[in-house]
Amino acid sequence: MTTRSENTVTINQPVEKVHQALTNADYWAYNAAHLSPEPGEVHEFTEENGGAVATLFEVLPLEILPEAVRAMISQALKVKRVVTVKPLNDGKADITYTADVKGTPVDFKGAITLHGDDTSTTLGYENEVNVNIPFMGPAIEPKVAEALGELFENEGALTDEWINNNL
Repeated sequence: MTTRSENTVTINQPVEKVHQALTNADYWAYNAAHLSPEPGEVHEFTEENGGAVATLFEVLPLEILPEAVRAMISQALKVKRVVTVKPLNDGKADITYTADVKGTPVDFKGAITLHGDDTSTTLGYENEVNVNIPFMGPAIEPKVAEALGELFENEGALTDEWINNNL
């Protein structure tokens, strides 16, 4: 079964600057290093026709995971996340992501709509969480989806911070 969720994150920065950050290797290095208490890394970064693809190896320590997930695992989760940012056109860009949690039957993906103006940017997330554990998956998926919402809020704050310090 798959759980779908939606989140909205607003960043008080112009849409051009947010897109510029999302297509910058230094931004992703900062993001990977600061998004979780345990630093991750950028495995690969490629600029593509006004957009970019970032492959991140991230670590989610036990203490930031939902209680239902902590009960089933004994160590931090290692996540491979691939973020694809399309070019900015008329103040809008499409972004997709896929994430696979190493050694677990958990994966998530989503589509993000980035839009804004000269003062603020909104990211609209449409997420799909899949926990492929018989009987337990449907109970855990909403908790993972909720944790994703918090993760995206934190990522929005990091984006704002990085733009203030670098652009």
